[in-house]
Amino acid sequence: MGALALLAQVSQDTARDNADVAAIARIAGNPEDLETLAAYCAAGSLRRAADLLHLHHSSVARRLQQIAKALGIELTEPTGLMRAALALTAWRLLDD
Repeated sequence: MGALALLAQVSQDTARDNADVAAIARIAGNPEDLETLAAYCAAGSLRRAADLLHLHHSSVARRLQQIAKALGIELTEPTGLMRAALALTAWRLLDD
């Protein structure tokens, strides 16, 4: 896991209190959004995420626009993508 193992050392309360992790928790109520975000974070590109999800890239683009708005993160920017990926990983480490 390399440096990602550092996230496991963050207390669960601290992770829950983080605005980005809290935003991920809110969108987690919609499995389709969570799946889309996870695919995009893993793939790193809209078209590759669309391939993973077996969807047209315009459908994925629409979903990502809604997700970005809900998260308050610009997913098309490299720093935004990294921020979302870290928040998603931290959220997954929670026992919730």
